Amino acid sequence: MPNLKKDRLLFILNPIAGRTHGKKGLHNAIEILKEHYNIVMKKTDSKGHATELVLEYGDKYDLIVCSGGDGTLNEVISGIMQLEKKVLLGYIPSGTTNDFASSLNISNHMDVAAMSIINGTPRTIDIGLFGEKRYFSYIASFGAFTGTSYSTPQSYKNLIGHLAYILEGMKDIPNIRPYHLRVEAGGMTYEGDYLFGAVSNSVSIGGLLKLDINDVDLNDGLFEILLIKNPKTPIELSRILNSIRKREYKDKSIQFIKAPEATFYMDEPIPWSIDGEYENGCSKVTIQNIPHAIRILV
Repeated sequence: MPNLKKDRLLFILNPIAGRTHGKKGLHNAIEILKEHYNIVMKKTDSKGHATELVLEYGDKYDLIVCSGGDGTLNEVISGIMQLEKKVLLGYIPSGTTNDFASSLNISNHMDVAAMSIINGTPRTIDIGLFGEKRYFSYIASFGAFTGTSYSTPQSYKNLIGHLAYILEGMKDIPNIRPYHLRVEAGGMTYEGDYLFGAVSNSVSIGGLLKLDINDVDLNDGLFEILLIKNPKTPIELSRILNSIRKREYKDKSIQFIKAPEATFYMDEPIPWSIDGEYENGCSKVTIQNIPHAIRILV
């Protein structure tokens, strides 16, 4: 095994992300990494700062490790995607939901995640491109409860964790309404009134919806696209909820599509959530899969 002691590691930390893991967990993770790498730590202090740090310092390092939630990881990946040198990535999740980590079986225990970086092997994964320049690691979504992830105050998430998302989402119930749109994907056209839509590369969507692990390959160049139509009767709603519970998306009110690209045409600008962060509404957008875009230690 090669001596990794000389390799340089850029550690990007979001100090306010997620539930409190305690200084001990972070300290232990850093001490584990220090045994194998020369570490330089940078802390984020604002939205988008992680991307700026990667662009400024990233290509000088052999490995970039970030610790934070899905939003922090999104910013780091966005930075790596813009580098000429695709630096190897490591992830120590400390967010509230950590959907991306769930898909890769990365532990929420910081010391275990650090050991996975030491003992793991590089795995390539696909990355999504929303429009022309907005990258995402695992999901772009719209509709019911989508806004919960970016509207829930950070202090609220830190205090009560995933329950904060559920409580915040309950506020949306009176305002839930369908959007009429047309989707072109996989050589087919889909049109209707939809309550929710997601273009994902993940087995977990917002910690609420789950896909069958046998249906998801993070490195096949394909998205899993889920469109849920507006139910017109209580019976239709019951069928949809039952399909979601069983992870069997075969109901006629649910469209499950696998495709490398999708174009959405909306009657009105619809706001999106990109890896849990807000994206301005648009009336047309193309979402592309970039195969084998990132190497991550798992």
